[in-house]
Amino acid sequence: MPLALILVRYWEGHAKNIASSEAAHYGLALWTEYWEDVTVADLTIPRQKEFIAWLKAKGYSNSYVSRTMSVGRAAIRMAWKHGEITSAPFIMDEPDRSDAKEPHRLSKEEMKTFLTKVQEWPHLYVYTVIALNTLGRPDAILDLAPAQVDLDDLRINLNPKGRKQTKKYRPIVPITDTLLPFVQMRTVPRFVLWHGKPVDRIHQGFKTVVRDAGLNDEITPYSLRHTMAVELRKRGVPLWEVQGLLGHRQPGVTETYAVYAPDYLSQGREAIDAYFADLGVSLPVPDMLNVSLTCQSPQTEKTAEAVLSTKSRSRMVGVTGIEPVTPTMST
Repeated sequence: MPLALILVRYWEGHAKNIASSEAAHYGLALWTEYWEDVTVADLTIPRQKEFIAWLKAKGYSNSYVSRTMSVGRAAIRMAWKHGEITSAPFIMDEPDRSDAKEPHRLSKEEMKTFLTKVQEWPHLYVYTVIALNTLGRPDAILDLAPAQVDLDDLRINLNPKGRKQTKKYRPIVPITDTLLPFVQMRTVPRFVLWHGKPVDRIHQGFKTVVRDAGLNDEITPYSLRHTMAVELRKRGVPLWEVQGLLGHRQPGVTETYAVYAPDYLSQGREAIDAYFADLGVSLPVPDMLNVSLTCQSPQTEKTAEAVLSTKSRSRMVGVTGIEPVTPTMST
């Protein structure tokens, strides 16, 4: 079986539709460039070692080499599962990740600059606010819909109904005072929208914002999650709360009902709001998500009034008086 055919089928049948499709595309391109017209039978250990050496000679880190090998491994395994090949050869890995880059963490000044600039792109702005307040992974934020937002108990289930949990666990997180005005709209299919339609990928648009803001090009969507995790620890939030927000700690049976407790991840929630208060950046609600209090259900309005701080209530009351953010360019 030609290896190139397997790689193409993997891309068309699976990889192009996943959240990490861009990374998979680059990995498959490297496999294609090196192996050219070989067959699966040519993937011997000695030749794989030569492939790994070739990747490192191009300047790729051990971590990136490992990710590249995993893409080819996944393609071959899929071909074997589908009966296209009778056996799947062992694909090597690069276990040494010591040269992995630490995700870039934004300083307060960088965050102020980014939050100010990103408001020119409403869909990326909404994505950013949700990411910073939930610590969610990019795909979970892009999937977020009103049905996942409980405005009565002020909770967000980052795992939509019907989706099976994976090793990248999507937790239930509290709604912060900062985030509440952005997640009250009930008539949108998802919260991150571009021209009224859901967005599948934001990496390229995110790069544009970072570049236009004059910031470090190592800043990625994951930098927001990493920045907040470090910030919460600096503010004394217990490790178990940070792990809960990140989805690194899956709740046990006894914790099933803990999400309804008034103090559920409360220190994390308070620390996030305190972080935004310290930044002092104005966060107007985009027009596409702008909801006045008069349009809310009595129960929702009552709940919001009961839990919001004085600062947040003033923000909510003033929502209708804030000039909406208007798109300025397409990404």
